[in-house]
Amino acid sequence: MIKINIQYFIKDKKNIPKKKIIKKWIKKIINKSIKKTIITLIIVSKNKIKKLNYLYKKKNKKTNILSFTIIDPKKNNNTFLMGDLVICKNVIEKESQKYHKKISERWAHIIIHGVLHLMGYIHNNLSSQKKMEKLEIKNMISLGFKNPYFYNK
Repeated sequence: MIKINIQYFIKDKKNIPKKKIIKKWIKKIINKSIKKTIITLIIVSKNKIKKLNYLYKKKNKKTNILSFTIIDPKKNNNTFLMGDLVICKNVIEKESQKYHKKISERWAHIIIHGVLHLMGYIHNNLSSQKKMEKLEIKNMISLGFKNPYFYNK
């Protein structure tokens, strides 16, 4: 069972996928042996994501997603509190236009990317980046989307 908590720190909820859809995307990549997984999605404005990016990553710019893994996760009765995904709706909408992607496709890609971070995947060198991208591509295609790294220009 996957429990998704969604918190909105924006007024306009237009273009945000329904919780049921987000859960479907996350289920595709979560380890099946974990009986109960809890993830919190926090939808924020571009100003808020920029502040958080600077506070936690020392990067003074907007980003599409920040992931915060629970550091020493406690497994109680097969429950795993994975962490938080802070997502900027405005950045995802702009990227969707920039990369000529459907908004749902961009949301799926960013959520899959974030969940992989929560699972311990990183992209701090070419080898780890290729490994993570391969998983993103595999999961996107299995959900009926195109390769997210192929952009129509």
